[in-house]
Amino acid sequence: MSSNKDSKASMNDIIVLNVGGTKFETTRQTLLHDPASMLAKMFDPVSPLQPGVMRDGAYFLDRDSVNFRVVLNYLRSGQLILDKNADLEAVKTEASFFGLADLEEFVSDKIREASEKDSAEDKPCDEFLLNVGGEIFVTTKETLCKYSNSRLSNIVEGKCRQLFDKNGILFLDEDPKDFAYILRALRNSQNVPTAVPKEHIDNILNLRDNLEIREIKFGYREQSNSFVSEYFLSVCSYDNHQRSTNTMTSGLGNELGNSE
Repeated sequence: MSSNKDSKASMNDIIVLNVGGTKFETTRQTLLHDPASMLAKMFDPVSPLQPGVMRDGAYFLDRDSVNFRVVLNYLRSGQLILDKNADLEAVKTEASFFGLADLEEFVSDKIREASEKDSAEDKPCDEFLLNVGGEIFVTTKETLCKYSNSRLSNIVEGKCRQLFDKNGILFLDEDPKDFAYILRALRNSQNVPTAVPKEHIDNILNLRDNLEIREIKFGYREQSNSFVSEYFLSVCSYDNHQRSTNTMTSGLGNELGNSE
C-alpha cells in the first residue's frame, strides 16, 4: 500500500490507529483539531510529514494506549477526561510528544492544583472538635491540655478511657452550658478568674472538680445593696470549693470567701 497521502482525503475520513497494540477509530477532523500538533501534521493531506507505518489497516503509533486515550478524548471534546489508570505526569509527557501545547499547559495546571491540595491536606490542622452533651465545641488540643495533670487532658490525650460519637468526635457526657465556662477559663490566663452566673456556679465548680482542673478559678458578679448599683467579683478557687465540699459547709459565702 502506498505511503503517499491521498490528495482527495476528506476531513470526515475514518482513521484507524494502532497505539501500542490497542486500536482507536476517529476522524481526520479530530486529529487535525490542533493544527500545530504533530498529529495534525501527520494526517493533514497537504503536510509532508507521513502518518507512520500502516499495519492491518491501521496506522501504528508506538505510544502508551492508556495515556493516548486521554489525548484523543481531549481532541474530541476539548476537555481533560482521565482514565482511572492514567497518570497526569504521563499524560503531560504525551501532550508534549504530540505537540499539544494547550493540553500540556492544562495538565500542568491540574498537577499544580493537585500538589497544592496535597500540601494543604498534609498541613496539620490546629482545630480540635469536642462533643459535650451533644454540642460541638471547636478549640485546640493545646487549650484542652493546658493543665497536663487534669483528667480532661488525660481524656484528650487518650491516657484514660475515651468515648466517641457516631462521627468519631471525642465525646464528654457533661452539660455543654457548664462546659462552655470551663473552656472559657482554659482560654483565659491562669490568674484571671472567669465570671459565671451566680445560679450556675455550683454546677460549674462541680464540673471543674470532675475534670480535675485545679488551676482555673471562677466567680460571680453580685449586686450590692447601695443605691447606685455596683458589682464586685467574688473569687472561688478549687481548693476553697473542695474544702467546702469536704466539710459539708452550706451556703455560697463559704465557697466564695468573704467579699470586700
